[in-house]
Amino acid sequence: MNEGAFQLARIIRRLKARVSTEELGGETVEQLVRRWSRLRSPELNIDVREYDPRWPETFEAEKHRIHGALKDLGLVDIQHIGSTSIAPLPSKNIVDLAVAVPSLPCSVPQTEALLGLGYQAYGPSPIDPDFSWFWRIEAEGQGAFVVHVCGAQSPWFSHLIHFRDFMRAFPEERQRYEALKRELAQVPDQSWLEYSIVKRALALRITERANAWAARGP
Repeated sequence: MNEGAFQLARIIRRLKARVSTEELGGETVEQLVRRWSRLRSPELNIDVREYDPRWPETFEAEKHRIHGALKDLGLVDIQHIGSTSIAPLPSKNIVDLAVAVPSLPCSVPQTEALLGLGYQAYGPSPIDPDFSWFWRIEAEGQGAFVVHVCGAQSPWFSHLIHFRDFMRAFPEERQRYEALKRELAQVPDQSWLEYSIVKRALALRITERANAWAARGP
């Protein structure tokens, strides 16, 4: 067993003691570790900062650019997701956008349109292996935009929106989530992959409650 395979086996073994398949949305620990270990993303050194009230308008400006490029290419919706969409959560200065299209995979014209806006393609998104993600890094690497091209009918697209809206609606849920994230970050000797997967399990537990809340309606 080479060093890389040994490290993955070690991570899988440690994670099995912390999370279950049910907590990971149906993927086994092995499947998620191996999938995420193959993800491609730019190497950036962006620190977490306090919530920036400019993030919503930053999203709106980028949404306008993307809408202009994709409006004739099957665009269904553009949603602000991730921590920058949930005031007042701290976050890295990375604005995530869920761009919904009728079908996957992302078409060549859609890909070319995003590349024309300055994005770079990085293959499958961590949200779902059928989604694609694209990054656009700001000058001097101080921030970034991430487009996740999603299937409009995918449950994951709805889950992302329900999670965001639930966290916006219930301050106590935001506070609990942030406290658990801070606690998780203090676990000694864990890799970034371990941290990310346990955080996903935490987010999916909240998403279950968010989906039930959304189903009940206002």
